[in-house]
Amino acid sequence: MVDNEFQIGIEIFPILKEGKIIEEITESIDELKKYAISFHGPYYNIEHSAPKGSLEYKKAINDCIEVFKLGKILRGKYFVFHHNNKVVNADVKEEMIYNSRLNLLELNEISKEYNISIYVENAGVNSIGNNLFTEKEFIEECLKIENYILIDIGHINANGWDLENIIKTLQNKIKAYHVHNNNGFDDNHDRILNGTLDFNNFKKLYKKYTPEADIVIEYGEVVSEDFNGVVQDIEFIKKNFDL
Repeated sequence: MVDNEFQIGIEIFPILKEGKIIEEITESIDELKKYAISFHGPYYNIEHSAPKGSLEYKKAINDCIEVFKLGKILRGKYFVFHHNNKVVNADVKEEMIYNSRLNLLELNEISKEYNISIYVENAGVNSIGNNLFTEKEFIEECLKIENYILIDIGHINANGWDLENIIKTLQNKIKAYHVHNNNGFDDNHDRILNGTLDFNNFKKLYKKYTPEADIVIEYGEVVSEDFNGVVQDIEFIKKNFDL
């Protein structure tokens, strides 16, 4: 769990299809307990903006509960919530926001039974069409809710949002970051120094406003076979972020 100076953690991204992830985690409980653990919320075929009582809504709630159960066993620090995952059409945007707020409120109450916090992420990307909030709307939403916030800096870069404005404004609520990079348009979750996002600028903002926040490397398939590159990036963060 602790390597003298640097605490290594794992954020588990649960893919609940066929139930294999539950078995794999259960079989690895003793090993996983050596690390600080967080959980990304279920993503595939999950829609938190679905209306209450619908099949999609029930699936989202039930799958989250399955992850909460794992979180309790592994003493998970937090669970990452997306307001939505599907494409946003302007005529149903307000309804989607309303539904996802209800969903989050219900999950907040349920999560207390499992002693795990829910952090809300800026999840949408303009190029995919699933961005439920503008920058201004996201900030306003974060300031209204009781939850702490996880900022995905890659999504901010892909959307052209103002990174300093968001970090400065939400600094008292930000508890974690997902870090990766991209070309300023696509959400390909590339290595932290491989893209148009100025990672050294992020480092300065992090140290200035949120020096205690967790940093989670969240890479995509483009990095899936670059094990040495991932190790290098972990070392870079250890060296440059005073963790």
